Amino acid sequence: MKSRKKLKALRHQRARERAEIKKRSRFRKRKRNKRLLQRKADINIRRAIKQKPSISQTAPSNFSLIDNTDEVVAYINNCKKLLHEKEKVTIDIANIQTLTSDAIALLVACADDPHFRGKYGELSGNAPKDIKLLTLFMESGFYKFVRAHRFMKTAQKERDNLLHKESNFKVQPDIAREACLHGTQHLFNNKEPINKELISCLYEMIIEAMSNTNNHANKDKEGGTKWWLYAYNDPEGKTCYSFVDLGVGIFESLPVKIYKKIAMKFGFSHNADLVNDLLEGKIKSSKREDNNIRGKGIPQIANNSQKDIFKRAFIISNDVKIDLKSRRTEKLSNDFHGTLLYWELTKQGENNG
Repeated sequence: MKSRKKLKALRHQRARERAEIKKRSRFRKRKRNKRLLQRKADINIRRAIKQKPSISQTAPSNFSLIDNTDEVVAYINNCKKLLHEKEKVTIDIANIQTLTSDAIALLVACADDPHFRGKYGELSGNAPKDIKLLTLFMESGFYKFVRAHRFMKTAQKERDNLLHKESNFKVQPDIAREACLHGTQHLFNNKEPINKELISCLYEMIIEAMSNTNNHANKDKEGGTKWWLYAYNDPEGKTCYSFVDLGVGIFESLPVKIYKKIAMKFGFSHNADLVNDLLEGKIKSSKREDNNIRGKGIPQIANNSQKDIFKRAFIISNDVKIDLKSRRTEKLSNDFHGTLLYWELTKQGENNG
């Protein structure tokens, strides 16, 4: 009798196991079919987009994020909007009259960031016709970061510029150190760092910029946003550093959003109202480890920017532009979805470093 019950129970167990196997098999099959259908739909959408004519977007004549902020931000935002509407977009900079290194860094970030391009949008572009601007554009290393003709990729001056995309979403001390030496050796025409205080100051600023991007630029997870660092050695005797990320922006990061809730009770109406508190270090990170690190983020960058060696220094993020030298704040009409930090080093003030 017991053996019959055991046999019956065993049969039921095997039947349940077979049913579970069939269930899992059906689930995998449905999942596989769903993927195949989605892939087929993606292919059809991409084919349809390829057949569309490209929408040419003429860039502002003064293509400088630092000097023509609102117009350039509006232009970039419009390109992003079209890309997210599944359009082919051509960034037309053929007839621009002014081009700066910060704008090149921004273009690389946009062209290389899938969140900017959207899932189906296609982005292409051209180069300036003006010989001087074309030289700056090609020597920047731009074509190493985008799809381009082999000639364009090889027509670069090696080591004259440093344009680095961090694909590992990390703070990179080696890249920061290389960028420091890259600029200071150009300024002082010396392979050995002759101003160690300047090197230390600049190194701190770049590391803080990397840390801020790593910790706060993505609202969903830490280390979810890439950054780009461009150090341009101008032949006229200056070095321009542009640090770009296309994250949520400083004023939409978690520490600032928490601070905003308190500021609402005291007449807060615009992100510009928070700039002084931001630069003075009154807006603290919610992360305990952030509050213990050397440098303290944006306040450290702001303080170091006051040194004489820095001719100009700016932060552009969301709807705010901050001149770190004068501490003046400009309210922007257009929202820059990300953060740009910019420093301009000159030989002037060498002995004050």
